[in-house]
Amino acid sequence: MTFVAASVISAGAALGGAYLSSEASKSAAGKQVKASQQAIAQQYQAAESAIRTQQQVLDAQVRNAGNVQTAQTQQLQDVLNQQLAIAQQTRDAQLAVAAQTRDAQLGVSREVLDKQEGAYDPYQEAGLEGQNRLREYLGIGPNTGTANYGQYANAQFTPEAFAANQDPGYGFRFKEGLKAVEAGAAARGGLISGAALKANQRFGQDMASQEYQNAFNRYQTSRQATLAPYERLQTTGMGAATGLSGAAGNYGTNALGAYGGYGAAASNAYGGYGATAGNAYGALGSGLYNTTGTAGSMINSAYGNYGGGVTGALTGFGTNQANLTTGAANAAASGKVGSANAFTQGISGATNAYYQNQMLGLLRDRYNATPEAGATKTYNTMLSSGGFGTGAGFGNRDYGESF
Repeated sequence: MTFVAASVISAGAALGGAYLSSEASKSAAGKQVKASQQAIAQQYQAAESAIRTQQQVLDAQVRNAGNVQTAQTQQLQDVLNQQLAIAQQTRDAQLAVAAQTRDAQLGVSREVLDKQEGAYDPYQEAGLEGQNRLREYLGIGPNTGTANYGQYANAQFTPEAFAANQDPGYGFRFKEGLKAVEAGAAARGGLISGAALKANQRFGQDMASQEYQNAFNRYQTSRQATLAPYERLQTTGMGAATGLSGAAGNYGTNALGAYGGYGAAASNAYGGYGATAGNAYGALGSGLYNTTGTAGSMINSAYGNYGGGVTGALTGFGTNQANLTTGAANAAASGKVGSANAFTQGISGATNAYYQNQMLGLLRDRYNATPEAGATKTYNTMLSSGGFGTGAGFGNRDYGESF
């Protein structure tokens, strides 16, 4: 009974040790699993923190790109405004100079014209006066009430004009001639004879014919002498008018040149302003294009870096999570295997102990039944050499020791 109890105790100890080893293996596996889960959670938090950091960096880079673009755009706009302002000032200055030049040219031309008009005006006025007098004498002027109106309207000297314009010299010569004819007739004794009357009649006719021609010649002479000065005045006025016309034409030519020069200068001024403005706006467009491209590149790089950072964080998290999950699974599996091994070893140990105790019991009974010389020595030698093992709770004992 004592030997059996020892076997049971040895087996129980082996099973208890196996249980403790199993629990220790489970506990260690559970701690490894928990540590892996905690590590996964920490890795997840680290990945989230890295992603948040990448997002912050991305936002900062995008803002910076926007600020750079805004600043460059404002700078380009300022440069454009400065260029336009300078171009406008240059244009206005050129227009002012052109206007001053035009006005100066017009002023000089006006002064020359005024002097020419002042020089020609008296001759023109005299010509107009002569023309008016000619028109009155010729009966074509508006002043019909003048005393000499129409006096020389006709160049022909009519008998009516002769009768109306008989001068005292003609009457005196006519009377004196008649006296001479009558005196001659009286001397011949035929004062009232028909021959005397015929002689008087012939003398009067001859006298009238002769004096009419003389009166006609005097009329033409008087007419020409009267009209000639006014005709010369009219010619002078016509010359003055021609001179004034030439002066006005010269003034017009000079004025046209002045305005033409101003127009050309103004055209050049506006052309220069347009070219400068066009170049300025072109530079603005090119600058805006470059600025936008730079900002786009910066934003594109920022998003590329953000994508790379996020991908790296997620990839690292995924890799670590996979490794930790695998480690946790391995730990759990190892714990289960260890627990199973512990129980297996415990059961195996208990079984071995039981069988060894049984064998030892059988040997003891055998030797007790037929003790022989040297049996104790052989048993002790087997015990000391481990022939029966020591795991079952047996040590080096004498054959006669109690179990």
